[in-house]
Amino acid sequence: MNKTNLPGLSVAVIHKGKIDWAKGYGIANTTSKVNTDTLFQAASISKPIAALAALKLVEQGKLKLDVDVNQYLKGWNVEGSQLTKENPVTLRHLLTHNAGLSVPGFPGYATGSKLPSTIDILSGKGNTHKVEVNQLPGKNWRYSGGGYTVIQKIVEDITGLSFSEYADNQILKPMGMTSSTFKHVLPMMLKQRASAAYDQNGKMYPAIYNDYPEKAAAGLWTTPSDLALYVMHMQSIIAGKTDGILKKSTVESIFIKHQGDWGLGPSIRQVNNQIIFGHDGKNLGFTNDFNAFVNEGEGIIVMSNGDSGSLTNMKVMMAISKYYEMGMYKRKSIDVFYVPLDKLKEFTGKYKMSTNIGYSGDYIVDIRVIDEKLQFKAPDEEKFSRLYPVEETKFIEVESKFNPYVFHKDDVGRVIGITVADKFKFEKIS
Repeated sequence: MNKTNLPGLSVAVIHKGKIDWAKGYGIANTTSKVNTDTLFQAASISKPIAALAALKLVEQGKLKLDVDVNQYLKGWNVEGSQLTKENPVTLRHLLTHNAGLSVPGFPGYATGSKLPSTIDILSGKGNTHKVEVNQLPGKNWRYSGGGYTVIQKIVEDITGLSFSEYADNQILKPMGMTSSTFKHVLPMMLKQRASAAYDQNGKMYPAIYNDYPEKAAAGLWTTPSDLALYVMHMQSIIAGKTDGILKKSTVESIFIKHQGDWGLGPSIRQVNNQIIFGHDGKNLGFTNDFNAFVNEGEGIIVMSNGDSGSLTNMKVMMAISKYYEMGMYKRKSIDVFYVPLDKLKEFTGKYKMSTNIGYSGDYIVDIRVIDEKLQFKAPDEEKFSRLYPVEETKFIEVESKFNPYVFHKDDVGRVIGITVADKFKFEKIS
């Protein structure tokens, strides 16, 4: 934490179907230390919890997974001209990030700012572009916080309640998550326990933290121990619990893998023939992650209050997995390929993403040689991260997802672009 300027961290470990231990480290704000009751913004971990609200309505027969969602929406419709004529957007598309919708994420609003309504957000009257279909629904996986904001609108229109009112009462409280809420104005009892948000250098943001009216996508406040209750509730239903918030058949459908290795809310992967579900989350000044086994009572939740938290979070999760012999993560090794300094310099420059991810503005990656090593910085990051060469034109970044960066050259050998993570295309612009 000291090395990465991370002020605070909170952990909960699920072992043999119960919380084995939970603990806080560091500071929450200028007056409090982190403890197990400290609230963090869950960021995108909001999504798998929000998905339960929609699935509850499916069980009640008020929603269907595979019909045009426009029949449920009031005062705003999903738009996509010709793209949605024969392939309408469905709730299943929205839950699994296959709807072809724009706007991957949201920057939030400084605390105390006037917040837009759900319709304003969807219509582009907040601080992001409007949410619209610009890719054929059902064709490709593409992460979309905008899609979960559509889910938020559906839940509000069907129930006649605010999303926070419905989700807090019908989802969070029945699971015992009393230290959690989707309200962006925190009740005083919870506000007193809320962490502040810190930047890459460990400095508190002037706004203390941002508010996220995009509640389903990014608006949950919670603790690792409360998220552990959600995880164990899902595991218990799969194991046969009959008085859970959803039926076993519904929960089983959550963990069926769709495109992009995604279920109905969480991401899905397999390790040693066991299904793991999880999600990470990144809001201004908060960085979080959780992973858990579907059919075993094991899981790890880590939440931190800094923009620099991803590396520490991952190291903590890997150490816990190793200690408990969960087998959740496999150690990776890289054989580094030698690339001379003059050749490294050929890869430097700025690269603009040509793959449409619904990002507001141009998504430009800066690549430089620093200390004789190739390093990159994304537009939403403050620090450069190293790229390790494994082939002459292929590099790996290791601090988060081990994504490959493959550089492309033209017929005369000039570097003209990159493919990142096998799917994101970039063109060299300078």
